[in-house]
Amino acid sequence: MHHFKTGKIPSENLVRNVFRYKGIRDPSVILGSSIGEDAALVSLGNKILVLKTDPVTGASTDMGWLAVHINANDIACRGAKPRWFLCDLLLPEKSDSGLVDRIMSQVDRAAKQLNVSIVGGHTEVTPGLKRPIIVGYMVGVVGKGESITSSRAKPGDHVIMTKSAGIEGTAILASDYSQKIRRKVGARTVARASALTMKISVVDDALTAVRTGGVRAMHDPTEGGLLQGVWELAEASKVGFQIYESVIPILPETKRICSIFDVNSLRLMSSGCLLIAADRRRSNKIVERLRRKGIPAQIIGRFTTRRRGRTLVREDGTSVEIGSQERDELYRIIESQRAS
Repeated sequence: MHHFKTGKIPSENLVRNVFRYKGIRDPSVILGSSIGEDAALVSLGNKILVLKTDPVTGASTDMGWLAVHINANDIACRGAKPRWFLCDLLLPEKSDSGLVDRIMSQVDRAAKQLNVSIVGGHTEVTPGLKRPIIVGYMVGVVGKGESITSSRAKPGDHVIMTKSAGIEGTAILASDYSQKIRRKVGARTVARASALTMKISVVDDALTAVRTGGVRAMHDPTEGGLLQGVWELAEASKVGFQIYESVIPILPETKRICSIFDVNSLRLMSSGCLLIAADRRRSNKIVERLRRKGIPAQIIGRFTTRRRGRTLVREDGTSVEIGSQERDELYRIIESQRAS
C-alpha cells in the first residue's frame, strides 16, 4: 500500500477516501467539502453560518497567532467577518504551564486584533508528539446571498494576488532555522523574514475586495503555495488559467531564504497572500482600492476555458502545465533538516 508523505494528502484521495463520507443529508448545508473550498456554508434563515477548521503543524514559533489568522482567512474568503474561535491544543509529554501560557497568549493577542471571541476548545498532553499541535476552528456569519465561494471564477476573469508568494513559509523558515540562515544572509534579513508572520492575515484584503465589487471567487493559498492555490481555485471553478511568473511578487528575503534551501518559492506555504478571481471590468478598481489601503495587489494572469490548460508562463517565455501538488516545500525542508 502506498504511504502518504507529510502535508496534505493527494486530491484524488480526498475525493475517494474523505469527501464521500458526509453523514446524513442536511438541506441546510449549502456548501460542504470539495477541492478548493476551504470553509463550509450552512443556511440559518436570512443568515449563512461559515465554518472553518485548520491545524498548525509546520511551525513551532507563533503557532497560536497563526492558528487564529489562518482560520480567519478562510472565513473572510467567504465574504464573512470572523466572529468565534475554538482550538484544540495537543502538547508533547513533559510540557509545562509556561508553554501553554505562551501559545494561548498568542491566540488571545491575534483574536483581539481581529475582534474575535475565544469560546472553547480542548487542551491535553498527547503521547508520541514531538512538538505541540494546535487545531483551530473559526466561525463567521454573512448575509444570505452575500457569500463568496471558490467555484465561481469564469473564463476571462482576471487573477489578482495580494502581497507576495511564500509569506508564511518564509516566516516559519526564518524563525525555526534562524541560526543556519543568519550565517548566510545576515541578521537583518532573518529579522525581516521572521516579522512576516504579522502579514499572515488576509481578512482586510478579502473584505476590502468584496466591498469594492466584481469579486467572483476568492481563495487563500496555504500548503503547496501560490501555484497550488491558483490550481485549487481553477479546479473548484472547472476553468483553466494562464499566469505570468514575471509579474508575481516575491520578497527579496523570500528569494534569499529559498535559495539557501533550494526551494521553489511558488510552492512554498503562502498564507498572507489572497487570490481573487475578478470580473475584468472591475479588476483594476479592486487593485486600486487594495493599494489605497496599503495592501500590495497585482493582476498576475487570467482564467481561461478548461481545454486551454492551466499554465505558468516563465520569465523566459516558456510555458509549463500546472497540476495539483499539495505537498508543500516546507515539509520537505523539515524532513531533510531532521535527517541531517
